[in-house]
Amino acid sequence: MGKIILKRLAWLVLTGLILSPSPLPAADATLTVTKEQAGREISLKVRDILQIELPATGGTGYSWFAQATGAPFLKLISETAQQVGEPRPGSPVMQVWRFQAEQPGTCVISLAYYRPWEGVEKAVDHFRFKLHIE
Repeated sequence: MGKIILKRLAWLVLTGLILSPSPLPAADATLTVTKEQAGREISLKVRDILQIELPATGGTGYSWFAQATGAPFLKLISETAQQVGEPRPGSPVMQVWRFQAEQPGTCVISLAYYRPWEGVEKAVDHFRFKLHIE
């Protein structure tokens, strides 16, 4: 009699595990946007990650600076610069920003490439796109 109850109990537990929703949340999707997507309209879901990757030239003083970051729809998670190739003056650098979509809405993301001591008025390049968050 004890073995039958044990088998039924095991069956109930196994059925419950199979039918219950996963206890682990689904991984948030990451969408990477590069210079090629400039001027486009891009869609994202709340909690998804937006990663922006823009090339720069090391040692020149030029850098990408955010002009419009989509707040309050996006939250900045990190901003980094990664060396591409051998580290030497003039070698390429990839600037990377990671944002998390916080709430539904539409915004414009805008960055400018300039030397900080010259100011945004002297920007030699611009990058912008429209973002829809569902």
